[in-house]
Amino acid sequence: MCRRRSLRESTPMTHTPTPPPLPLGWHPAPDGSSAMWWWDGARWIQPQNEPSPAPTSAVAIARLAIATQVLLVISAVTSVVTIGIETFGINAASRYLGGDESAIRMIDSYDQLSSVFGILSSLSLLATGVLWMIWQYRVAKQFIGLTRRSPGWHVGSWILPVVNLWFPYQNIADLWRAVGRTRPSWQIVWWLLWVLSNTVSTQASRLTLNAQDLEQFQLAMSMSIVAETLLLAAAPLAWLTVRGITQGILHRSSAPVVLAPAV
Repeated sequence: MCRRRSLRESTPMTHTPTPPPLPLGWHPAPDGSSAMWWWDGARWIQPQNEPSPAPTSAVAIARLAIATQVLLVISAVTSVVTIGIETFGINAASRYLGGDESAIRMIDSYDQLSSVFGILSSLSLLATGVLWMIWQYRVAKQFIGLTRRSPGWHVGSWILPVVNLWFPYQNIADLWRAVGRTRPSWQIVWWLLWVLSNTVSTQASRLTLNAQDLEQFQLAMSMSIVAETLLLAAAPLAWLTVRGITQGILHRSSAPVVLAPAV
């Protein structure tokens, strides 16, 4: 007697491939949310959000940033005063060259003002530069391995000839990225203003030292006005640079920390 095949037996068997196991790590949450959960090979683990206060280093950087910003404002004020003194000097020289003998007293006053305020202006700019480098060094130490150069190079690039024409710009751009912010489009404007200001200021100083007559002194004073104007324009952008990067650090330090289980 022939055995009759059942309907089940006559149905072709299909084999569903077994999906490969998930690797250890972070994956989209199984509940369909936008969160990322940790898969330990056997079970899903939700992230633990622990708000952490700003660490001491971030607070110290914030204080350095405030001091640097204050000195940047002071340097901007000294630039305004220097422009006024140089304008006064040009006017005094023009009057004397025009035959006004009494203008010699104005020239003497200019010499006294420029000598005293020149020292104050230089000290202000030096203090600002030193504090800026300390601030930048402390910031770079927070992101070792995430920038092109070491914290030491973040300081040295401001001092060494030739490399100080471009490396500091790259270093600041790296810090913007490291804190999770997009480098602002005006950063290149700030840098060009700074480089041009230094270049013109150096030429003005050389011309002042080698000037043989009032006409050459007038040219040196005019170049000094140009240099101070460029520096004055760069100051608010430098202020925004310090503020933006520091805010990025404070934001990162106060953000929730996602802890992964030990593997």
